[in-house]
Amino acid sequence: MVNLVLFDMDGVIFEGKNFWLDLHKAMGTEKQAWQLWEGLGIRDYRKLGELTAKKLWRQKSSDKFWRLINERKTSNGIGEVFSYLRKNHIKSAIVSSGPYQLAEKAQRLFDISEIRANKLDIGENGQFTGKVDIQVDDNHKDIPAQELMAKFGATFETTAMIGDTRNDVLIARLASVSIAYNSDDDALLKACHHNLEANQICNVIDILRKS
Repeated sequence: MVNLVLFDMDGVIFEGKNFWLDLHKAMGTEKQAWQLWEGLGIRDYRKLGELTAKKLWRQKSSDKFWRLINERKTSNGIGEVFSYLRKNHIKSAIVSSGPYQLAEKAQRLFDISEIRANKLDIGENGQFTGKVDIQVDDNHKDIPAQELMAKFGATFETTAMIGDTRNDVLIARLASVSIAYNSDDDALLKACHHNLEANQICNVIDILRKS
């Protein structure tokens, strides 16, 4: 029986595929972001995050960041999934390379047990300080996932996961119940036991009941 469900955030809990790309567009740093990504994205995600915070956003206002956080809408039906988890005393956790502040929003909305994400530091003046706390390396999401499993005493047999991108494959390998949601990534679709289309997130409940 499942006692822990690990969630990706962008595209699963919230609508929208990539918060950071949306922020780059809003901040006017999209071109520089792609240049950094091409050099570091797959090779050194931590350095990518640190350089982005320091070189592109340092001393800039966080107003657009907070606007995007506030505007982000939850996926249709996700509330019912978390309600089922709470009623059945199943722990939940976010493992996302997205913003920690968005994960906090999800935690407030759905009483999520634990969150792991990447936290941009914002000073008292409302500006980015250039620092970032990288809790989740997008290329190694299995590391925080395993830490959370250990924290909750979960095993392969008692863990489920829901993701939507190739970077979630490593987490899928840790879970006996793996669910690809609204994904077109062949690697993830092959790695997961279940494939749900957009607006089918409520079907997670039936999958968990049968597990």
